[in-house]
Amino acid sequence: MQVLPLTGSHDRQAFDCGRPELNAWLAQVASQHQKKGLSKTFVAVQDDAPTRICAYYALTLAELDSQHLPAAWRKKMPRRAPGVRLGRLAVDVRCQNRGLGEWLLMDALTRSHRIHAQAGGIGLFVDAIDEVAAAFYARYGFQAAPDQPLLMFLPVQTISPR
Repeated sequence: MQVLPLTGSHDRQAFDCGRPELNAWLAQVASQHQKKGLSKTFVAVQDDAPTRICAYYALTLAELDSQHLPAAWRKKMPRRAPGVRLGRLAVDVRCQNRGLGEWLLMDALTRSHRIHAQAGGIGLFVDAIDEVAAAFYARYGFQAAPDQPLLMFLPVQTISPR
């Protein structure tokens, strides 16, 4: 299995993670956003089926209003704090419960660490899709925003490269 940037050869239509909004985003929006430079999508594919997407995530540069940061961070930051946003992370139902979500998150953290090292930023932001997703991210150290429990933040100091 390998993680690659999304290309036109990947079969976006066959992907099904069980969440219609995440399937539709991959099928209809990911490629457009990539072409416009709005975000980059990365896909996990198996070596023997390089066009079939087993999982994906998207990254973009972002700013977060510091009022949404945990209290310890709020007072240290300017009003708008820069970072990387993990826009989506989804695993096809045929590949779920095999640790692929964790593997992709670690890949996203590695990429975020490289971005921080070269361009700055305070950490990784994520909009969890629901409470189950929020619990997943919390296991890896993400902290919920005080006023929005599905908006989560992982400080760059806790992101270490693989």
